[in-house]
Amino acid sequence: MKGLVLILAAGLLVACDQPASAGESAGQAPKAAEFKQGQGLLLTEEASRFIGLRSAEAQAKGEAVRIPLSAVVDTAEGKQVYVRNGQRWLRAAVKIAAVAGEDVDVSDGLLEGDVIAVAGGRYLWLAELQAIKGGVGCADGH
Repeated sequence: MKGLVLILAAGLLVACDQPASAGESAGQAPKAAEFKQGQGLLLTEEASRFIGLRSAEAQAKGEAVRIPLSAVVDTAEGKQVYVRNGQRWLRAAVKIAAVAGEDVDVSDGLLEGDVIAVAGGRYLWLAELQAIKGGVGCADGH
């Protein structure tokens, strides 16, 4: 499973082996993603489709917010959810209060109505990691 995740994440950088298309400067690959600290991750439409990014609004459930378990990204820094911030995706730490089948109740970190990534969150995390810890990648046109 980890191997599949790494292979699919590497697909975000698929532009490395493709020639520049019309309108692009020769030798410069288009960026699939752009990360700005505090603002989040901006993906091209192509990259969003490639990773299967889907979103939904977080729903209130009593005093908690109920979201699909698929939205939660378990990282070394704890449980995280990607929240839409304009056109960007910003990672938010969440506190899980309860698990109910395919859903989880979040007691801290989200508000009702927040638009969250319910599919593709793991790939957003990998793209963010590449941007902040991985140095310059193929998508940066090196």
